[in-house]
Amino acid sequence: MSRERCVELMTPALTRFGQDLKSVLRIVEDHEMDDESRVAVAGALLHVISSGGAIPGVRGVLRHLGNVLSIRFVLEDVRRRSPDAFEKHLQESPEMLAPLSDELDATRAYLEDRVSVIEGVVKKFPKLNHQGHQATACIEDAESSTWLYDAVHEALIDEIDFDEDDVVRELKQVDQILAPLSSRVRR
Repeated sequence: MSRERCVELMTPALTRFGQDLKSVLRIVEDHEMDDESRVAVAGALLHVISSGGAIPGVRGVLRHLGNVLSIRFVLEDVRRRSPDAFEKHLQESPEMLAPLSDELDATRAYLEDRVSVIEGVVKKFPKLNHQGHQATACIEDAESSTWLYDAVHEALIDEIDFDEDDVVRELKQVDQILAPLSSRVRR
């Protein structure tokens, strides 16, 4: 059941991943959000555009599943640290943020202790650096902020464009993520 529920919730999340990244950019730019949250979210975007994978050894849509999940773990922390600002974004992007708790519960139930691998990746987001741009600078420096905006939009055009049929087909093989995650848990 947990596998099916996870796939059910991740199908729309992956299908609208490009749109969600635009919403995540708005969180980075929101000065009502606490700085720690904004830096972590900027780091999540750096992770996505650097083609880093939160799930080792998978490609295509399944690689992006790791990115979708890692962004959701960051958003869970954002909700805890800046609940009022988060509520504003929930109103603006309900399709992304309203199912957050259900998505994370289903993911945790499906992945069990393997979820710690993705959580470990997320912890590194505030310190990420990509092409000389640090997550911290992306919220403090106008030039880095503009670069991040442009880089995310370039990634949307170049590599994050898959339709629901691609997502459904690839998620039928979601169990492929279990072995690579399990191997990392044991380390």
